[in-house]
Amino acid sequence: HRARSVNGVPVPLEQLDDMAERFNFVASTSELHLLKMEFLELKYRLLSLLVLAESKLKSWIIKYGRRESVELLLQNYISVIENSKFFEQYEVTYQILKRAAEMYAKANGSVEEAENVMKFMNETTAQWRNLSVEVRSVRSMLEEVIANWDRYSSTVASLQAWLEDAEKMLNQPEHAKKDFFRHLPHWIQQHTAMNDAGNFLIETCDETISRDLKQQLLLLNGRWRELFMKVKQYARADEFDRMRKEYLDSVATLSTFADCTNGKFSVPVEVSFLNVKMFIQDLEDIKQKVPVMEAQYKIITRTAQLVTKEVPQEEVNEMLATMTGIKAQLSKTKECCPVLLYEAQQLLSPLEELEKQITYFYESLEKVNEIISALNPEVQPAAVFKQNHQDLVAYQENCKKALSLIERNSQGILKFLASSKMLQHFDPLMLQKKVTEIQVTFQDMVKKTGDWRKNVEANSHLMKQFEESRAELEKVLQIANGYLEEKGNPEELLRKHTEFFSQLDQRVLNAFLKACDELTDILPEQEQHSLQEAVRKLHKQWKANTDHFGKSCPICEPVAFNIHKSRCPRGLLLM
Repeated sequence: HRARSVNGVPVPLEQLDDMAERFNFVASTSELHLLKMEFLELKYRLLSLLVLAESKLKSWIIKYGRRESVELLLQNYISVIENSKFFEQYEVTYQILKRAAEMYAKANGSVEEAENVMKFMNETTAQWRNLSVEVRSVRSMLEEVIANWDRYSSTVASLQAWLEDAEKMLNQPEHAKKDFFRHLPHWIQQHTAMNDAGNFLIETCDETISRDLKQQLLLLNGRWRELFMKVKQYARADEFDRMRKEYLDSVATLSTFADCTNGKFSVPVEVSFLNVKMFIQDLEDIKQKVPVMEAQYKIITRTAQLVTKEVPQEEVNEMLATMTGIKAQLSKTKECCPVLLYEAQQLLSPLEELEKQITYFYESLEKVNEIISALNPEVQPAAVFKQNHQDLVAYQENCKKALSLIERNSQGILKFLASSKMLQHFDPLMLQKKVTEIQVTFQDMVKKTGDWRKNVEANSHLMKQFEESRAELEKVLQIANGYLEEKGNPEELLRKHTEFFSQLDQRVLNAFLKACDELTDILPEQEQHSLQEAVRKLHKQWKANTDHFGKSCPICEPVAFNIHKSRCPRGLLLM
């Protein structure tokens, strides 16, 4: 275009302009052409899937042949549709085509072309909707044909063999025929199944096979009809035995239910939370079973009507009496169960509250027993003893409050039972016994805690005496030690010692020893050791001081020794 020539040969200007115009047109429309080609490619790919489905469908919905050929069709269907994921392929292709169609119609700008594209998409969608339903139903149809071939083949084989045996039995004695033909209802079912399967195959198979099936069924049905007319009375006898057994089984079930409900309405129930809760659960089960039992009663009534036509009058009267009794019990159950259930539920909440109060009473009682059974409460620190005493009072008060609630609630429960007409079989004896036991237990606890307080107060007094006498004795020993360890003028020291010891009261030691004896009497053996150690320590101190005085007392010269010793506190333990 720039040279305006080709190999030196000039090109006319008009031709160059025409070529440039054509080239520009191709360049400007190439993107639209690409979109159109992508749309067309997907369009014909989708159409190929539709054509494949239609052609395969025609080969699958035909008049069928023998079982083997139908099995091959089913395998072909599985290979084409399921193994290749045909429906998934179509859905993916359709979604891609839908987006390509939208892009092409938008880029083209032509209203007519856009309408053509949308028309194709709508028609394809409608076509696939109908086609996919038919394709999806092919497998179930093929499987049904195969199942009917299996059913037909098996029933024909078994029925032919049975007909041969049955035809031979016609010449046998009556009891043998009756025994052989007692399963006739089963063969009636087999005969019906054979005809159902055969008629289905006649409708779905090709003409040749249908003709063969019709001929075979005609022969078998002829043999069956001829035989059945001679032995149909045995089917009736077997049917009677079946109905009789059904009647007896149902009567047994209904009688068991009636006996169970009658027991729940009359057998004594000991009043407690768990027993009443279990009773309510049983009533709820009975209430749920009542509609089922009523339905079963209606069924057995119809069965009984058929059975009564074949039995003696005496047995008929017995059956009618049985059915009347069952009906009366069902009516009673239906009427009484909701009322009884409601009143029992009214009782459950107070009993649950009573159980909680009883549990709380015994928990508090256990705490009381822990406190009053503790070893040596009198030797506990004052703060600990005070806290225990406060706890004891609190737990005792809890027991008292719990007992009051127990008595009030139990009276309310007993009053409710006395006023109820439906709960007359509820036995309150165990509840009353339990309340009485709690009352006795509470009185015993009150007595024990009173004795415990008296004992603790007495023991505390003895402990106080012991502590005071020990403190007094230790004080005297401390002063005596101070005098004996003092140094100075012997005559002055002798005067001080004489003055001190002349005023010393022998009863200080005696009071301490007496307090020791009294305290030892109340302490358990394992606790006496610490007390004995304290007394032994003081004795050892007395003895050590006495030995020290005899050896080195600076004022106890031979002339004055006897006089001084008689007044020296270190000699007190030797007296």
